[in-house]
Amino acid sequence: MKLTNLTRAREIGANCYLLEAGGARILLDSGMHPRALGQAATPDFSVLDGRGFDAMVLTHAHQDHSGCLPLAMRQAPGKPVFMTQATAALTDVMLHNSVNVMLRQRESEGMSDYPLFSHREVEQISEQWRIAPLNAPFDLSGERGGLAGGVTCEFFDAGHILGSIGALVRAEGRRIFYTGDVNFEDQTLMRGARFPVDDIDVLIMETTRGNSPVPTGFTRHAEEKRFLGDLQAALDDDAPVLIPVFALGKTQELLALLHRARKSGELRGGFGLYVGGLGAKVTAVTDRLRGRAPRHFGDLKLAECLPMEVVGGRDIAKLSVSPKTVYAVSSGMMTEKTLSNALAPRILENPDARCMFIGYSDPASPAGRVRAAASGGEVSLDAGQRPVRLRCRVDEYTLSAHAVRDGLLDYARKAQPAKVVLVHGDPPAVEWFAREIPKVCPHSEIILPNPGEPVEL
Repeated sequence: MKLTNLTRAREIGANCYLLEAGGARILLDSGMHPRALGQAATPDFSVLDGRGFDAMVLTHAHQDHSGCLPLAMRQAPGKPVFMTQATAALTDVMLHNSVNVMLRQRESEGMSDYPLFSHREVEQISEQWRIAPLNAPFDLSGERGGLAGGVTCEFFDAGHILGSIGALVRAEGRRIFYTGDVNFEDQTLMRGARFPVDDIDVLIMETTRGNSPVPTGFTRHAEEKRFLGDLQAALDDDAPVLIPVFALGKTQELLALLHRARKSGELRGGFGLYVGGLGAKVTAVTDRLRGRAPRHFGDLKLAECLPMEVVGGRDIAKLSVSPKTVYAVSSGMMTEKTLSNALAPRILENPDARCMFIGYSDPASPAGRVRAAASGGEVSLDAGQRPVRLRCRVDEYTLSAHAVRDGLLDYARKAQPAKVVLVHGDPPAVEWFAREIPKVCPHSEIILPNPGEPVEL
């Protein structure tokens, strides 16, 4: 029984892992690096050595887990890919958007090999996608005959975004659990993860926030109230407010939070609201799936909960920054060529404006640089543009869709696995878990898989 890390570095990037168990080869996720370009943005499929895989599990639709799905499926034509209904619908939207982004990058970045896949290929590969329910074991053979050893899988709600799951693989009399991205706390829209804790032999665990301590006594409810209080104060001051958000997950969470606050009276008075085009598309899918995937506000149509305008990439340069207006546009990292990056100079250089970060930001991303900058200092948002001077107020809130590190540590404590494999984290985050898990799991072996090197499970 082996696990091989197909990411090209120990970081949050193109998440992809090969699990060999019970005579079967199972690929876990196939992401695209959010900052890299070309082959550097893809998993290292050469590790598969031309032998492909028997089946694949896709935990959720975020780019760093699903973005290279078409490339992975080329490695094993005809093999099934298992996911939830919501993940299938959202992945379709995200992959088609990725093709559009790569077509633009072909021109702007001179990427002659872009796009790495086409709209037609995305349409064709969906025929191999297999929808699996929560909490019901299924055979990983799909429709092509049984896998050696009778390997099975079971999905558990991960509480990260709509459709996200952790995957329990049963093989060789062992139970291997891959968390994917997880959140154990209730968010506004998503309910907290429901993960198994009994008889976990191997735990493959994300470590995103291992380097992000939270204050003593922190609660998400109190943090939401702090955010809403600051937002109300900004709107009372007629400030324009930029909230960089991911189109998938964070946009929908913010809409639900603003809707709830308006109904409860925590937000008073009218305000303008803009969302990005991709965020609007994902919101439409979320509304279509209401009642068919675990979430709070099961009947709420998010697209109708607040008056809002949709802005696209062609319009953002001409969009005037208005007072008492919230710009909830992607990306959450302010990645170059995204709406939040294009709008940011007009917000950051305006002393009357606000910039509010409500989720995780990679320290190396433009958002990470803004968060680290001193007031009045210069920040580089785009290598091809002049730096901007930070004059607006910047606030940060711990409303991430990823579990706080203490929550993950507590899950490991409850599960007491024989082995813990630490993935999906920058080195400081991974190292924190490597130090802390032995304190609560004294009999667990800690494994930090190097890229491309199989580890025995």
